[in-house]
Amino acid sequence: MNAAGFPDFIAFKAKGGGHQVIGVEVKISGLLSREEKEKCVWLLDKGIFSSVWIAKQGKKRGEIEYVDFKDKYGV
Repeated sequence: MNAAGFPDFIAFKAKGGGHQVIGVEVKISGLLSREEKEKCVWLLDKGIFSSVWIAKQGKKRGEIEYVDFKDKYGV
């Protein structure tokens, strides 16, 4: 595989009478590149995703932490 899609996963969450579409990008360190940040901002601005989560390795073995892109980068 030469290039992977962005984000890595798409999740759907029921909310009230509708739903949310969430993009999930997996990063071991939890840090995004400048290009990935720009893509996240664009996807959120266009309303393609309700939110983008960054999945990263937790402190305990096998633990996964999810960080909201808006909270981490102040968008």
